[in-house]
Amino acid sequence: MNILLLGSSGFVGKRVAALLKEQGHEITMPRHHELDLLNLSQEAAMPLLQNKDVVVNTVGIMSRHANILETIHHHAPTKMAAWAKEAGVNRWAQLSALGADAAQTVPFVGSKGRGDEAVMNSGLQTAVARPSVIYGRGGVSCEMFIRLASLPILALPGGGKFELQPVHVADVAQGLVNFVNQPPENGTIVNMTGSLRCTMADYLNILRRGLHYKPDAKIVSIPLGLIKPFLPLGKIITNGVISPDTFSLLEQGSCADNSGFTKLLGRKPLAASEFAGLA
Repeated sequence: MNILLLGSSGFVGKRVAALLKEQGHEITMPRHHELDLLNLSQEAAMPLLQNKDVVVNTVGIMSRHANILETIHHHAPTKMAAWAKEAGVNRWAQLSALGADAAQTVPFVGSKGRGDEAVMNSGLQTAVARPSVIYGRGGVSCEMFIRLASLPILALPGGGKFELQPVHVADVAQGLVNFVNQPPENGTIVNMTGSLRCTMADYLNILRRGLHYKPDAKIVSIPLGLIKPFLPLGKIITNGVISPDTFSLLEQGSCADNSGFTKLLGRKPLAASEFAGLA
């Protein structure tokens, strides 16, 4: 198949690209200077969309600026999907996020939800992947978790009792490729979660044992009320990685039934306890 892959240099996108290439697909992977999603033009997009069977959108960013999130996650896919329809493209596979919802007040998942909704209403046959916290070396949040797991004492907000269901990046990439090769029913949304549900503290100790070969760390609980006043500053320093919004999402939890993901993969997704030693 002839595929346009957006976000091919990203954390998930580069793994999707490798799998598609191995399978012999023809892939167009535009760089930023060829397709600027912040300043998107039809003149730049249409040549890339010609003669394509599928668009795979793996673009996702963190930013402290809500307008940038809205542009990248919502407005750009909306325009690209409309132009793809005009160019004769039939299908679209979308990487979103667990909990994405157009009505969400947290800009990251709200903008993702609005982008998902727009693409599903574009007239293209659409499938949406919504992963939980993704494990994989090179991922910004994953590397932060790995560094944190090396500490002998883990001072965690609320004792790290936030519930997670981490998913391996290889499973997410394989799921997206399966969307390409085995088109599901139009409007399919698959929650991509791993096989182990755990707390953040549990997850850090899993990483600690598996990657640092150390016994479980001592967990010290920091009251959320002491941390929240500093989160607006954290949002500026980390460009949105640590912010009131991310803490709001942690408090909501990042877990979901993975039966649809299991069906898509043809096997159970990896559990966090199986991540050690995997890139």
